[in-house]
Amino acid sequence: MIACESDPPPQDPAQQQQQPMDEEMPGQMQQPTVDTDVSDEELEQFLDASAKAQEVQMGFQQQMIDIVEGEGIDVETYIQIAEGIQMGQAEEDIDVSESDMEKFRSASASIEEVGQEMDAQLAEAIEEEGMSMDRFQEINMAIQQDPELQQRIQEKMGAPQMQQQQPDAQPQEY
Repeated sequence: MIACESDPPPQDPAQQQQQPMDEEMPGQMQQPTVDTDVSDEELEQFLDASAKAQEVQMGFQQQMIDIVEGEGIDVETYIQIAEGIQMGQAEEDIDVSESDMEKFRSASASIEEVGQEMDAQLAEAIEEEGMSMDRFQEINMAIQQDPELQQRIQEKMGAPQMQQQQPDAQPQEY
């Protein structure tokens, strides 16, 4: 489960734990271990914070689409350029017109501003649920790494749905 689609802020290299190389797969670094000691109360807070974070992200996603379209570039072309740049392609090697590249640059500048506003609102929404952004990110990472924690969160996510369905269920007569 990914609770928050935005990338976490870069960590201070001094805070990152150095892990030994995996003996079975030399050359591949292990991910830092994460505190998976998460109480049921924290999981509830995490789920509530995740729901609020998704609401914030959905609102900003539409704003970003509006920015891109307002610049006169279609979303698919914008994504093509962004992916090319992210993969290390030089702008001149991406198969789009110079006009589209200019529109991309302009839209990106506006989207960056909106992204900063979104990050602030995400942090606020998470903190309103009684959780720090750091702990939210720790739990999110722990969920991705710990199958037992994944199971616990799935059970918590399924429990309210089952409770809602039970009162509506009518006994079957045979």
